[in-house]
Amino acid sequence: MRVTSIGLYADEVEVASFTLRHESSKSRYMVRQIIGLDADEITPKFYGFGLNSNAKFYDFGMKPREVVIRIMLNPTFILNEEYTNVRDELYKAISSTRPGRVELRFFAGGASVARLEGFIVKLEAGYFNKTPEAQLTIRCDDPMYRGDNPVRLKTAEIPVTNPLRIADSQSTAPHGFTGEVKITAAIPSFTIQDHISTPDWKFKVVPSGGFLVNDVLLFSSDYAAKTLYLTRSGVKTYLIDKIETGSMWPVLFPGYTDFHFVNAGSFTWNYIEYHTAFWGV
Repeated sequence: MRVTSIGLYADEVEVASFTLRHESSKSRYMVRQIIGLDADEITPKFYGFGLNSNAKFYDFGMKPREVVIRIMLNPTFILNEEYTNVRDELYKAISSTRPGRVELRFFAGGASVARLEGFIVKLEAGYFNKTPEAQLTIRCDDPMYRGDNPVRLKTAEIPVTNPLRIADSQSTAPHGFTGEVKITAAIPSFTIQDHISTPDWKFKVVPSGGFLVNDVLLFSSDYAAKTLYLTRSGVKTYLIDKIETGSMWPVLFPGYTDFHFVNAGSFTWNYIEYHTAFWGV
């Protein structure tokens, strides 16, 4: 992931901006060192066997990320600003709202690439340095970099035949996605799997009475936001308890991911949406 600058935000308001290129003498905060932007201690966690290959499946994850930013303070003296004024702006960001969260937003040439969300858990001030500094430690319980803007595929961009191939050339880490379909012919169940025959994994939903024409099914395998519901005649019904035992949520991997559908001709796509994901900078 290419990054040229990083912004610290609290309640959607930029608190500080750190350029990773040539710094301007007018910058109030000049970054000296950043630790914790890479992928540290990746742990594979076993979560199941392939239905036919019996291969072991692993989910790779990291412990909460701590980003440490060492900053040189650079007040605008011509405006009678002092070191304490610049430092106090960082102190205010620690808990500027009830949720208390801050964001690190990563930019490449002015375009937002990804973000990390967390809490400022430490602010250390170098009062007696020749040039006063501050060091921020931000703990991110979700250590994955998430794309700032969603990638959305509309109906015309989604093939209606098997397999459905989704290309994600930007992400470096696997991630979930959201899909919404409209049922065009009554079917007993909705199934996503890796192969049309002898699948190694599948995600199967079997609601009571099956799916009817004009039903709208929405599923999301996004991190920490998994959901599944059916909308019929304006009434929303959650179907998490209707997922067949042994099912696995569909996941997008970096590059190309193919999906097959048992009843591909019985529904049309409204959209598919996902956020890119990155292990590190």
